[in-house]
Amino acid sequence: MLPYKQLSLADIFSDCKEKFENDKYQFLSLLEDNINLDELVPASFKNHFYASTGRPRKFQPYAMLWALILQRIFSIPTDSLLIIFLQYSKELRDFCGLTKVPDASKFPASSRISF
Repeated sequence: MLPYKQLSLADIFSDCKEKFENDKYQFLSLLEDNINLDELVPASFKNHFYASTGRPRKFQPYAMLWALILQRIFSIPTDSLLIIFLQYSKELRDFCGLTKVPDASKFPASSRISF
């Protein structure tokens, strides 16, 4: 019989940190598997976003949200630097669900606020 080992928050954090530092693909898979944007984004936002504007939208909201989440996780200080990362990394674009890289005007002004 195998003994049970209770995971602590410190164990989970150290495991995530190890993946973040040593295996970026595994880290991105962890994010994708454990963050459900459908649960985080209110229905009112989705309804407003998909309301008719008269012209088609080039970028989906979840793609932009993933880009902003990655910006915070990887401590990318500016939107312009995030755009450069997205331009040179097909893997990051694919992870976010972006077929092309948005220009700076597509990022909300609130994302430029530093925490």
